[in-house]
Amino acid sequence: MMTPTTLTDARWILDSETNCYFCEGAWSTLHLNSLTATLNTPNKSYPSAPSISGKHLTQFDSAGALALIHCLDRLKINTDETPLTDFTKEQLDLIALVKTKKNGSKPIEITQNNHGFFYTLGKEAVNKLEQIDGLIVLIGDLADKLFLATTHWRHFRYPSILSNMGSAGVHALPILALLSFLIGVVLAYQMGLQLETYGASVFIAYLSSMAIFREFAPLITAIIVAGRTSSAFTAQIGSMKINEEIDALNTMGLSPTELLVVPKVIALLIMFPLIMFWSDLFSILGAMIMSKFMLGVGYLDFLSRVQETVRFKQLMLGLYKAPAFALLIALVGCFQGFRVEPNADSVGSQTTKSVVQALFLIIVTDAAYSIIYSWLDL
Repeated sequence: MMTPTTLTDARWILDSETNCYFCEGAWSTLHLNSLTATLNTPNKSYPSAPSISGKHLTQFDSAGALALIHCLDRLKINTDETPLTDFTKEQLDLIALVKTKKNGSKPIEITQNNHGFFYTLGKEAVNKLEQIDGLIVLIGDLADKLFLATTHWRHFRYPSILSNMGSAGVHALPILALLSFLIGVVLAYQMGLQLETYGASVFIAYLSSMAIFREFAPLITAIIVAGRTSSAFTAQIGSMKINEEIDALNTMGLSPTELLVVPKVIALLIMFPLIMFWSDLFSILGAMIMSKFMLGVGYLDFLSRVQETVRFKQLMLGLYKAPAFALLIALVGCFQGFRVEPNADSVGSQTTKSVVQALFLIIVTDAAYSIIYSWLDL
């Protein structure tokens, strides 16, 4: 008989006298490297099938069970049955479980992508068309639920709307104020360098205010809200989909659009003009302070020139962009959340797509507004 080994590496030893294989050492993940070298195929001349003994095992986990099953498969080339002896009940149960999972699983086929450029381009085009189709369906469902809510006020989820107003609007005020103030400072500084060269420092109020009201404040607000809110909407709905909460709502006959999308859209439509006006205030404040210290333009002089030259109309031209930006951010965030698949990688991927697509659509929409304003001579 063989004596137990003192080595930790897994070994597979054949005792020719007893026609028995001994599993020795630690049959675990970290100690299976040398097992292949010690595997010997039984001799065809043996009168009976060899047995497998686990008497000298020191460790045995699922990796060891899988290695043992591979050894058994190799032995079955020349034997009909292989009895297992000296294994504990827990070890035998683990072997049976791993064998069941092994037989029920399919190998992963790794295919190499040899498709050409036009195939990839066409596939991406089809994917984008499917996304557009899904977004149009979501817009239609949203319009239907909004119309239903206007006729039946109980369909408005007021607690959810207030909660989204706080998370998407109120909580964004500090970071929005800081960035808007810095944008105003930088804008006035860059313009002031050029105006001071030509002795036209007094025009700093007009130029900086026009740029802030019409372009910079709306864009900065939309970019910050897209980065914060659109990604949050996608992550929230995506997590609910992974946890099968969306399926639960459908099973109970409730509309996910009514419960999740409508409150977010309404909250952003209410808050976006307000936080955009908040951005206007702090951007003008930053430009005014920089104009005072750099060009010597007083605060009252700056404000009076803004009132005389820019007026309320330019402020409203920027605020008119708020509803479009709010709808884009809310719809893209919710749509990408519904596209999340039941895995963690999909949440991160769809969140990234949500922010990128929202920013892209914001830039396109802002360009469309600029073209319309130029046509109308505004």
